[in-house]
Amino acid sequence: MRTYAEKRSMPHLLFAGPPGTGKTTAALALARDLYGENWRDSFLELNASDERGIDTVRTKIKEYARTAPIGGVGFKLLFLDEADNLTAEAQASLRRLMERYSLS
Repeated sequence: MRTYAEKRSMPHLLFAGPPGTGKTTAALALARDLYGENWRDSFLELNASDERGIDTVRTKIKEYARTAPIGGVGFKLLFLDEADNLTAEAQASLRRLMERYSLS
């Protein structure tokens, strides 16, 4: 991840593993490393256990994806904690958004 941060080039990433292994901590550290003090402006964290349906993807995530990145980094980070809880419909919608907005 450090190489991605240094090069300011980021593929889509999936962090998997049991609870307590540092997935969220790694994502937050990456955001802080990339964006510095303004990391919250380019990092959206949602808990897919609580916000798992199509409406979340169509509203919160789509709105976030539409906004331009700031801070000199050409992309933003979206962190979906417990993404395995997304409904099938929400997953399909998320995929379409990723394909459409993958450059922002």
